[in-house]
Amino acid sequence: MSKRLADFSVSTQSGRRIRQRGVVLLITLIALVTLALAALALVRSVDTNIIVAGNVSLKQAATLTADNGVESAIAWLNQIEVAPGIAHFNNDDVDDAYYATSDDFDPLSDATWNGGVTVAVATGTGIDEDGRDLSGNRIRYVIQRLCSEPVAPDVNNCLIVEGESDTSSMRVMDDPPPSEPPLSPIYRITARVDGPRNTVSYVQAFVY
Repeated sequence: MSKRLADFSVSTQSGRRIRQRGVVLLITLIALVTLALAALALVRSVDTNIIVAGNVSLKQAATLTADNGVESAIAWLNQIEVAPGIAHFNNDDVDDAYYATSDDFDPLSDATWNGGVTVAVATGTGIDEDGRDLSGNRIRYVIQRLCSEPVAPDVNNCLIVEGESDTSSMRVMDDPPPSEPPLSPIYRITARVDGPRNTVSYVQAFVY
């Protein structure tokens, strides 16, 4: 009888050890799954932060690049002001993306830049004939005179900088005004940059 009891006791202890080992294995597997999920979440978080940082960088680069479009437009205005003369601005010059009125289209609309309106490409160092710089940004611009009619400008149909008539070069509105500002309508230059990853940036400048 005692031998049988001893055998029964040993058998019971062995069963308990097996059950304990099974519980430890289950807990270990749960811990491994938890750690794997945590690592996956960390990787996704890092990837998202990298993508966001890259997009912000591309956006800033596109905005800075848009200045080339504004400068190209100002250079064109200065050239036309000298020859063929200021009267040339009284009518549209579609080939050069110049429009004598401001009511024909919205310069911040996609339709303006996707075939609805003729726009010009920027020129300058490092910009190819398609208006793209070395970073792949495509720079285009359009010029609008802030007038309601394509006629000689006056205070009734244009936004005018009042003063004596002058033939000095175009100035950006943020520049300090001269002692005797010219009698001139205001021109709105809108530059758009299409960059990598579908980045789009607009810059507007007002000159007179």
